[in-house]
Amino acid sequence: MRSYLTTYLLFVICLAAYPGILSAQSVMPAFLEGRIVDAETGEPLRGAHVFLSGTQIGTVTNPSGRFQLNRIPAGSHRLVVSFIGYERDPVDMIFRAGEHKNVYQRLKPVVYEMDEIYAGNLDNRWERHLDRFKRLFLGESTLADSTTIVNPEVLRFESRWWGRFTAEALAPLQIENRALGYRITYYLDEFFHSGSRTRWTGDRHFVELSPADSTQAAYWKENREKAFEGSLRHFFLSLMDHRLSAEGFLLYSQRQSVHGDFRRNTFRTNPERIIQETGDERFFVLNFSGRLEIIYTEQGEDSRYPRWNRTITRGPARVQTSYLQLNKRPITIDPNGEIVETYGATRFGYYSFQRVADKTPKDYLPEETSLITLTQINSDQIPENN
Repeated sequence: MRSYLTTYLLFVICLAAYPGILSAQSVMPAFLEGRIVDAETGEPLRGAHVFLSGTQIGTVTNPSGRFQLNRIPAGSHRLVVSFIGYERDPVDMIFRAGEHKNVYQRLKPVVYEMDEIYAGNLDNRWERHLDRFKRLFLGESTLADSTTIVNPEVLRFESRWWGRFTAEALAPLQIENRALGYRITYYLDEFFHSGSRTRWTGDRHFVELSPADSTQAAYWKENREKAFEGSLRHFFLSLMDHRLSAEGFLLYSQRQSVHGDFRRNTFRTNPERIIQETGDERFFVLNFSGRLEIIYTEQGEDSRYPRWNRTITRGPARVQTSYLQLNKRPITIDPNGEIVETYGATRFGYYSFQRVADKTPKDYLPEETSLITLTQINSDQIPENN
């Protein structure tokens, strides 16, 4: 009896000392399996590319058209299936911790004018449009210097005299980011720029590049951590974990004055007033009026930012200042720190400066982090993707 009591007490002490044990079940990742077939014949589609948009999670279907995706962090995800000669039909899904889902997707055949992709007069005007697109889409940060579009010939542009600039991709963009160590397949659905506003939507899949040596691996690791730190996703995760100050964020509210200026009405805000849990496994609702001013104190501005922001009379600041305004109220934040609603918010300031070249996958977290999220899983318990 004494031996049993001693063992029990040691077990309780261990639980108290390591609270992560108590929540191990809550951080278990989800699992998805399914089958992809031709919508007309019912024949399985072998070799279809299946992935969760914005992540590194992806695979290809086997001869039976079946696939499995493991280690899926809880949250909102978009399942994308791509196969030459078939329509892409993304499916929005919500995964809860440890959930097992099964899908059966029928892809419709479609006829593409393949010659159109590589035909046309890619003249000097197209080259100028491409340069403009790369600045707006990839960005103008130092990381953008090492990011290239491998197949730019698939891009087509349209520009109007009043400032409207649009782009479409006749095939998935293949982007290589040698600063962060990723190859990105980007299915661009929309790209629009007018005045000072740029917006785009699309589905993207990240694949890690193989480093040439340990030096390059360390370089990529450091750059990924820097790209994540201070990002909008880092801010949301810190906000949900009640760790804004600990993670280096200062938060202010801005109300628009009668003169249309936000900066004249700026005051500290209580984070607890703008965000609340939905009761659905770390999904949160964010609601505020006016703008949020978000200051990240642990990292300074990119050396290119003052010129991009047209404040070339000064050098890079020691902090990063960004602004967030809701386009609809409220918006939902999933456990990965992502906004669920497309175009749910508009970013200004430093967050607007950060573009595709500065983004890490939505399932990425630095190896050493104090953030407690559902994306932190024990990789030893879960098999790799097929």
